[in-house]
Amino acid sequence: MSKLAWHSIPQPELALLLKQAKLDASRAVGSSTVYQLTIGNREMLAVSLPDGQAVIIETQAPPKVKRRRVDPPAAA
Repeated sequence: MSKLAWHSIPQPELALLLKQAKLDASRAVGSSTVYQLTIGNREMLAVSLPDGQAVIIETQAPPKVKRRRVDPPAAA
């Protein structure tokens, strides 16, 4: 399962994000609004909070596995 990353942003920054993104879905939940967005190949959720803040939630890219090359045993 992918790890999630989140951070808070002010409402004006959310407005800019909504202009840049493709809005896949949105729904009011109480006094908040949840937006499902796509920017490029990144999917994220944005939650607009009643206090003028917003929370952005997205999956983190999996860490790149460092692999070392193992040479085959020398043939005798």
